[in-house]
Parts: sequence; C-alpha cells; structure tokens
Amino acid sequence: MKIVAKPIAMIATFSSDRSRKPVPYKWRFYRESGEKVEVVVEQIQTVEESRIAGIDALIYTCQSRILDRECIYQLKYIVGQYRWELYKV
Repeated sequence: MKIVAKPIAMIATFSSDRSRKPVPYKWRFYRESGEKVEVVVEQIQTVEESRIAGIDALIYTCQSRILDRECIYQLKYIVGQYRWELYKV
C-alpha cells in the first residue's frame, strides 16, 4: 500500500461497548477532476491503535467498492484532533 494521508469527510458511528471508538460508515473524497466520490465502508478487517510522533491514532483496514473496483485501504482517525484521513491505498 502507498501512503496518501489526505483529509476526508467522514460519517461515523460509535461502538456501544466501553471503548467508545468511532466506527467508519461512509466517507467522501474529491478526484483531481473535482468529481465527488462517496464510499460506503463495506467491511472493516482490522482496527489498530497507533502512536506515531506522540500522536494517538486509530488505523482501520477496510474494504469497499471504489469506482467499480474492490479496494483495500486504511483510514486513520487522529484522536486528539478529531480528524479522519485516507491513510494508505
């Protein structure tokens, strides 16, 4: 996978257990042509807690159909900044 690290708009839910971790549901990005693309997270394969350069994050490895292709990618939720990014594709 290649690191992309681009900010995205996300709709997330929260788990009902004690961890209260956000669960990605649907996200949006813009192609270079300006076209808006919405992606529904079809499957979350893994969730990993990470601390890189003192920044806490949750990294989700997901699978979805993006532009008529099955893709595996990673989403990163930066905990202290309450921000999502498309991390790796």
